[in-house]
Amino acid sequence: MNLEERTQQIFQELMKNPQLTSSELSKKLAITPGQLSYSLNKLNDSLEEVQLKVIKRTKTGHFLIEKEIFQFYQAESFETTQEDYLFSSEERVQLIQLMLLSKEDFISVNHFLYEFQVSRNTVLRDLSVLRKSLEAMGLDLIYTRRKGYYIDGSEWDKRNLLVETLTAVFHLPIGEQQVAHFANIQLAEQLGMKERLETVENELNIQFTDERMEMLPYLILLIICRIKKGKKVAYDFRINDRELADTREYHLIERTIGDVAEVDENERVYLTLLILTSNSSKAELLNDKVLKDINESLIQVMDNFERIAGVEIENREQLLNDLMIHMRPAYYRIKYHLNLQSKYLPHTINNDLSSFYFLVKKALGPLESYFQKEIPEPEVFYISLFISSHILQNHSFKLNGEEQKKAIIVCRNGTAIAVLLKSTLQKLFPEINFVDVVSQRDFYKYSYEVDYVFSAVPLKTDLPVFEVDSFLSKDEKKQLRKHFLSKTMNLGYSAVNPEEIMALIKKHTTLENEAGLYDELMGLLQSEKAPIFEPKQNHLIDLVNTETLQLFEEETTWPEVLAKLARPLEKAQIISPNYIQTIQAEMPTIPEYIVLRNKIALPHTVAEAGAFDLGISMGIVRNGLIQENEQLIYLVILLASNDKEKHIDLLLEMMHLAGSIYAEKLAEVATIQEGLQLLKEHNDQYWGK
Repeated sequence: MNLEERTQQIFQELMKNPQLTSSELSKKLAITPGQLSYSLNKLNDSLEEVQLKVIKRTKTGHFLIEKEIFQFYQAESFETTQEDYLFSSEERVQLIQLMLLSKEDFISVNHFLYEFQVSRNTVLRDLSVLRKSLEAMGLDLIYTRRKGYYIDGSEWDKRNLLVETLTAVFHLPIGEQQVAHFANIQLAEQLGMKERLETVENELNIQFTDERMEMLPYLILLIICRIKKGKKVAYDFRINDRELADTREYHLIERTIGDVAEVDENERVYLTLLILTSNSSKAELLNDKVLKDINESLIQVMDNFERIAGVEIENREQLLNDLMIHMRPAYYRIKYHLNLQSKYLPHTINNDLSSFYFLVKKALGPLESYFQKEIPEPEVFYISLFISSHILQNHSFKLNGEEQKKAIIVCRNGTAIAVLLKSTLQKLFPEINFVDVVSQRDFYKYSYEVDYVFSAVPLKTDLPVFEVDSFLSKDEKKQLRKHFLSKTMNLGYSAVNPEEIMALIKKHTTLENEAGLYDELMGLLQSEKAPIFEPKQNHLIDLVNTETLQLFEEETTWPEVLAKLARPLEKAQIISPNYIQTIQAEMPTIPEYIVLRNKIALPHTVAEAGAFDLGISMGIVRNGLIQENEQLIYLVILLASNDKEKHIDLLLEMMHLAGSIYAEKLAEVATIQEGLQLLKEHNDQYWGK
């Protein structure tokens, strides 16, 4: 069944949520209506090939999907074959990289023409794109008559590129089959290496994520192949204290490498580190001294975060345990510059994650002191994932009353992504008890007594499965909840499934206007919206008004600004005089740790100093105030809160404001009304109004 990438995406989205409309689907996949129609036609051609009815669309843009298609999807997963898959330009570039990094013989344009069945001009364009991307990494694409095409540069950079390339190809449809084919790796080699890695898991009591376990055998085999051809890293690991070479881990992993004479000690250390730095869901590595030092550093990081954010982390022991699991492999990545985790960095654009990222980055001083270097961005991102998901999970709203249904989450990624996904789903479905997060391997290995399964990958099981993405946008969360409520009948809502009604009607009668009936059913079933339970969110615009927004036109001082900002809050009995006196005593100048993204100073202190409720008082200082690092600050927000959780939403919104163009515009307003209007515009953008 030939399903190209976009067509397959469309099909998977419709299988996850058949009640998506055409406009919703186009928006989610960032495609035009014409592209959607084209791909839908190709999908229907493929359905007809396997004797299934086509997917139809109604006038209102809903999709009519036969029950048999869902059954076929669960049974077959619509696997594409190597022979009939058509690659996009971006995919071809990744595969050309893979061919060049795993090449054993002379490679010319003709090899690419044969593999991709495209024109010579198309291949030359792909090679031009590849050459530019390699230049950005300090590598070159070279062609000579004797050697053909090859990538020139340091072996270290090439291996980093190999990791990125394998990751990208594995995420293509039938990605593993593509890797085996284009890297010329035999099934017996891959299975043999996988068995050795499973031995490492068992004997070292670690567990690689599903994704990493799929990729590692190919990565190790390709690196060993490169080593045999004399392509070795020149990096000096400086493990003079035998940090790895005298350990059980090193000798056990040596068995994974095998008796290859060309793999010298430096390369064995590299391969050992490559395995130990792989993202794992549990691990028991490193010695007690290192673990103790990292543990103490993380405790200080959490202390810093609480002080900077003005929140109290509940269940600190659990967060510390999760962070320690992550830091075991991360220790080697940070120390030896073996960073393999840039895949999810684009997701920092998410409002909440982006805000937590910058707060966590401010708090990481103790960890950076331990490593004596700046923590790489991917590691900051993952640490922020742990902290944000832990706080949001404890901040989420829970239903009381009837006994909750149980669910598990199946996630192929590491602990950080799994924890975030769990907290997202707990907040979205407070009526469900999410009892565990498991890998795909464990899901098939063990039995689970649960009512539902939420999975980031398609599964073959008799349990009700709701497919989810690892990261969910606001629209996707709404669609997922709507789809869940339409499929479940035990929550007290009108949860009749329109597809099942249609199937029942068609069983007993002939329909003249199937699409019209479906549209009317959808309108009937969605006339009363099922409630979406969310905790009350505090918005900045709800707390800032003509009383609590002030302009400071003349030269002024930090203590004067604090005193004036306190007055409206004292008048409203939100704070006592002692609250601002405490802040003035603690912060005679503007400390760097209270400044959000170098734009907004956020003075605050403990509720015990005299905070009786949640309140905000904001000042725009025309001539700026000098903070401790001598940078000027033009915006000051005095925060008071009598509850460590009440202001989390506000804090995230303020972090976003500090990183937006609205912070600069606010500093230049001429009137309070202009300031309030800008805050409203930012509110609408941030909260998606």
